[in-house]
Amino acid sequence: MNAAIFARTGIRASATVGASPMRSGAYHFSNSNGKNIPFSTKNRAALATGVFGTLGVGFFLPFVACYWQDYKNGRV
Repeated sequence: MNAAIFARTGIRASATVGASPMRSGAYHFSNSNGKNIPFSTKNRAALATGVFGTLGVGFFLPFVACYWQDYKNGRV
């Protein structure tokens, strides 16, 4: 078992010496402002609508679920 561990360590060490470091992904994304998020910040009205819509649905959904459960059980 120890010989296998040393062999793997040696292979890893020889593969990295003198070679350029390998990147983990095949794609490169620039780190400029606004490019590292999955939505656009250019249109402020659309951004505000999307944010408040998402947060509103997320806040309101548990209340709808509670009402629906009470409605199904005949308590409303």
